Amino acid sequence: MRNFKLTLEYDGTDFHGWQRQLGMRTVQGVLEEAVAGILGKEVQVNGAGRTDAGVHALGQVANFVVDTRITSEQIGRAVGAKLPEDVQVYGVEEVNMDFHARFSARMRRYVYYLRTEPTAIWRRFAYVVTMPLDVETMKRAAGYLIGEKDFKSFTPSRTDGVPTRCNMVAIEVEQHDEIISIDIKADHFLHNMVRVVVGTLIEVGRGRFQPEHVEEILRKKDRAAAGPTIPPNGLFLMEVIYDE
Repeated sequence: MRNFKLTLEYDGTDFHGWQRQLGMRTVQGVLEEAVAGILGKEVQVNGAGRTDAGVHALGQVANFVVDTRITSEQIGRAVGAKLPEDVQVYGVEEVNMDFHARFSARMRRYVYYLRTEPTAIWRRFAYVVTMPLDVETMKRAAGYLIGEKDFKSFTPSRTDGVPTRCNMVAIEVEQHDEIISIDIKADHFLHNMVRVVVGTLIEVGRGRFQPEHVEEILRKKDRAAAGPTIPPNGLFLMEVIYDE
């Protein structure tokens, strides 16, 4: 048996998320179809992050285990030829058998893009915010999220029973012309967590919350205390980090 690691990107607009679902077009589903078409057998492809419907990736990582003599270079070329235009594999390598794309990951990095001006071209890849935002206050509010904290207020209440502590090691809010980016790195993320964090920072930026109110949101451990869950189209899985 051999273990292959894939690095890929995709436009999540027309996918019902990463995870395979019966009757739905998913990234995992089209990858498994492509690999099965090459190897002539069903293969389970594991993803590092189960991105939601509409979420994109520039640095998703996946792996699968199979008994084959085909080289990683041949797999990369063959899989690429079978994938649709909105998925691209740009790296394949053979790794140790104990590597798992999800469980071996140490950190994940997401970036959410906001635009302060309407756009016809980039509407699939950024959320347009029509109200003025104070980016400096958003930066101050983001600082309260750094560290190992309980992010229960930033994930849907239906996830009750799921451990909600995460170690957020970095969050950077930057503006370049009409683009505002929120770059977040943590050991793991809860369902919808990034989208709720960004929704909360938008509420700060428009003056509805003061920056220090983020501490109160964390303390309450109540989804109703935080800002809205904003749409998925501005969210990108940028990088998955592993031990050397």
